[in-house]
Amino acid sequence: MKSTFWQRAELALSGPLPADVRRNMRIELLASLFYGPFYAVLLFIPVILQRLNATAQQVALYQSESYLGFLLSAFSVMLLPRRRILLFLAVIWVAGRAAFLLTPLVPTVAGVLVLSLLYWLSDSFPSPGYVRVIQQIYPADTRARVMGVVRFGMAAGMLAATPVAGWLLDTVGPTVLLPLAGLFGVAAALTFTRIRLPAHPYDAPDAVQPPRMSPLALIGLLRNNKPFAVFLLSITAFGLAGLLPIAFYPAVLVDRLQLSYTTVSLLGLAQSVVWMLGYVLWGRWMNRIGTVAALRAIFIMLTLYPICHWFAPNAWWLLPAYIASGIASAGIDLAFTNTAINLAEPDRVAEYSALQQTVIGFRGIIGPLLGVQLYQMGASMESIFIMSILLYLTAAGLTWVVGGKKHGDVTVR
Repeated sequence: MKSTFWQRAELALSGPLPADVRRNMRIELLASLFYGPFYAVLLFIPVILQRLNATAQQVALYQSESYLGFLLSAFSVMLLPRRRILLFLAVIWVAGRAAFLLTPLVPTVAGVLVLSLLYWLSDSFPSPGYVRVIQQIYPADTRARVMGVVRFGMAAGMLAATPVAGWLLDTVGPTVLLPLAGLFGVAAALTFTRIRLPAHPYDAPDAVQPPRMSPLALIGLLRNNKPFAVFLLSITAFGLAGLLPIAFYPAVLVDRLQLSYTTVSLLGLAQSVVWMLGYVLWGRWMNRIGTVAALRAIFIMLTLYPICHWFAPNAWWLLPAYIASGIASAGIDLAFTNTAINLAEPDRVAEYSALQQTVIGFRGIIGPLLGVQLYQMGASMESIFIMSILLYLTAAGLTWVVGGKKHGDVTVR
């Protein structure tokens, strides 16, 4: 039987895969296609808040909400079931995403903030469980490539839905748009439950289960896993590099370069296109060079972002920054998950993922505030850009300590 166009396209993107892996990839790809439009609408929430006459502090509060779930992810490890983990994830995800169905009942700034908080908590809180699922369904030698295909589907859904979401926001408003998005989010969560998990040694009746760990006990894992501890330092430096100057990039666009909304949107379009393509490219490259080496390249590449904003005399100088950011964003999404899985002890992947998410949460809340505080204390915008560049290079340097060319070269005891 001749293969269809979609089968040939799938083979070109993912390469040959075992039947069970391919089936799970298709299910997660479908879930990501549903999730793409949902997430595209989330990007409009700051605009929705602005149109509802939110204050600057309320908009900033929304930005910080997205990191609170990361801080609590360590507690989810204590609740993760040994079996029916997909049901556990689905219940939490559906509850958070379905909260947006209540938007018509609370069409106010406070209402949107509360519903958004419920979503962000439900999205990040069980993330260690999602990482455990990915560890089980995708083999290490194909994981990055398969995840790249799945994320490509999410990005495609986002790009297709964004102009439609903007039109709906102008015509029918957030009381229709947000519930509609919530339905897409719920569909994504329910589709994900169709994944088939392989049999696990812990499923045997006489299997000895590893003891559950409290959030404080997780820190003890780092004493016996130095590569992972250095990895956390690296992503901390990377996160601060991106967040310290984040409040000053709009000032470059608006105050110094006086760019129009059209020009900014074109830069964003270029960023989005390479971001979508980056998932496929990184998925293939990471299987060849390893995720540690990929992270090193990404951190160095991202130095272009503060450099270009520092020296840019016009919009053309910003194009390399936006392209680098798009490619790097796709790589970071794949590399963080795969690095955590590869460096963790196989039976403690969820626990190590919780440590990673907690670090991301802390740096996400502290980074922007620290950058503004440094500026108020007398640091110039240029000096903050320099700090960003040095932190990116520090993050890249730390990857040399994490391990060699591939994660397989790193032995964790």
